[in-house]
Amino acid sequence: MELALKVDEVVGDESDDLLRWLHKERNLRGLAEVFTGGTEPPPPGSMGGIPLEVINVVLSNSIALGSLLTTLVAWRSSRPSPPPTVRIEVNGALVTLNTDDPEVIRSLIETLRNTSSGPASDDPNPALSSGS
Repeated sequence: MELALKVDEVVGDESDDLLRWLHKERNLRGLAEVFTGGTEPPPPGSMGGIPLEVINVVLSNSIALGSLLTTLVAWRSSRPSPPPTVRIEVNGALVTLNTDDPEVIRSLIETLRNTSSGPASDDPNPALSSGS
């Protein structure tokens, strides 16, 4: 399963910090390949922080997805308030992680698993956003 992570920069260097965090995470060792994918232009109509660096993650199996999201939640909780939003893209579908609510996280995991197992959605607005 291939994912692209984009971090809304709140205080700067958030993407670099997340990349280091993912490389150090023991629960992802052997299950995930993590590398940067370059810089993206600001999204149209964006205000405030913008995702700059794209962090690509290749997971060895869909079970590792739970470990990845748990790691992302832990990383977000370590950041200054408000923590940055992490956007996760799989097969053209975008999921926004901006909460630590366990029920919402389970729902996001299921959405990402379903998205990764099928073709990209024809839905013009496939984003699933969750509030905290």
